Amino acid sequence: MNPTPTDPDAEPVTPDPDPGFYSRALARLPRWIALVAAVALPLIWWHGGALYAASFLTGAIGGYWNYVAVRRLADRLALTVERTGKAPRNTMRLLLRLLFIGLAVFVIIRFTRINLVAAFMGLFVPVAAVVLEILYELVFSR
Repeated sequence: MNPTPTDPDAEPVTPDPDPGFYSRALARLPRWIALVAAVALPLIWWHGGALYAASFLTGAIGGYWNYVAVRRLADRLALTVERTGKAPRNTMRLLLRLLFIGLAVFVIIRFTRINLVAAFMGLFVPVAAVVLEILYELVFSR
């Protein structure tokens, strides 16, 4: 039987039953990223050699930096909205940052011998870490 809002025996619905859930998961993600990169790096090296491994490691570092940047941006955005009730309007700064990142990616691709397949595999290391965190929570949740 599904409880209804008028049911006096119904449990009160709260927005987040465990407020520390997300902070614990976000604290574990860098360790998962390091684990995935450490396990995959020898396999990548064996499969494609040193250039593949270096490209993969470059992509994994870029993926980690992207995770940190997105997390910091989300934390700042939530804090700003919580304080003021409005979203910040730093559009020009965001555009300049994206332009700089695009220019850096162009220079790296154009003037190095980086292997793009291995680098993109490295960029997906945080995605694999999130999947591992989901599996961890499914297996070890209380």
